[in-house]
Amino acid sequence: MDELPFVITVVRSGGIAGLRREWSVEVAAPQEADHWRPIVEACPWDEAPHDQVADGFVYDFRVADMEAVVTERDLDGPWRDLAEEVKRSTAPHH
Repeated sequence: MDELPFVITVVRSGGIAGLRREWSVEVAAPQEADHWRPIVEACPWDEAPHDQVADGFVYDFRVADMEAVVTERDLDGPWRDLAEEVKRSTAPHH
């Protein structure tokens, strides 16, 4: 994540219908990196829970060489902040 550009990807999969959604943000400018680094670094990458939930959503987070899979039940605190910020940043602007 020290090298620019880097990509932040959030994939939500699962649920009863097995739907998959993906959101990605490419961080290329230093000022963008200053915004994203604290959000990404707040997540406990080494402590992400790995339990599966039947018919529940699972979030797969990828940033540079880091990856974590978090169930919707465990999507709180910094994980929720990261997911929401990536989704917000990729939403169409009117």
